[in-house]
Amino acid sequence: MMHSSCVATDMRLGAGEQRHAQAAAAGCFLYVRQGGAWITAGRRAYCVTQGNGIWLPQAVTYCVLAVYKADICALRIDTVPSADFVPAARVLNCSDVLIAIFSATQRSTIERSYAAVVALLADELRAVPETAGHFAVRMPSSGSRVAALCEALLMHPTRDMALKDAANRAAVSCRTLSRIFTRELGASVGRWRREVQIGAAMCALVHGISVAETARVLGFTSSAFSTLFKLRIGHSPREWLALQCIRSPERSASG
Repeated sequence: MMHSSCVATDMRLGAGEQRHAQAAAAGCFLYVRQGGAWITAGRRAYCVTQGNGIWLPQAVTYCVLAVYKADICALRIDTVPSADFVPAARVLNCSDVLIAIFSATQRSTIERSYAAVVALLADELRAVPETAGHFAVRMPSSGSRVAALCEALLMHPTRDMALKDAANRAAVSCRTLSRIFTRELGASVGRWRREVQIGAAMCALVHGISVAETARVLGFTSSAFSTLFKLRIGHSPREWLALQCIRSPERSASG
């Protein structure tokens, strides 16, 4: 369901739902209020969890894929203001001020003070290094023979699909599948899928799913999952979740 306003749109996606957006003259900032989602843009899929957002420049076609439920606010940045923004997609760990502004109860602030909100957002984006704090996986080109397979694995990143099954879904041989992944994604099928599983785990954890249940759903034991997560992220799942300072939009707005 989407509720329109002048410059901000509420996007609420259920588990397994996706939303495609066509390239537009305006740029867009997607702020994740609750949950988490994969946001694909160009040859990257960014995992963006609550309290974070992603800037997408004008003329960029993107897709939002929710492994679990996600509540997102999309802020349109018109052509002239967007010229002051960074030129490429960038993930932002939002300040408390932006979190309050993007909360459901304070969205009218965006309408009343659009120019000030846009200027604040631009300042915060410019202050963040290009790759700081974001988690992303490489994606194939839209015309690739594995494009549909990769999108399916983003939404259903379990460990129980054998290489042969993945190759059958892509209608190629196992050898061809491996060659495509190495050439287009810079990783083996297994390694790329493990990266996707880490992103899915982030979405699960911020959604309130326990570490043990997240591991089980992804096909790991709790200890194996925690080890993999720490090796990739640098923190255990519980440590990472504590660092996210998860809070409800209502609490963020009230301080």
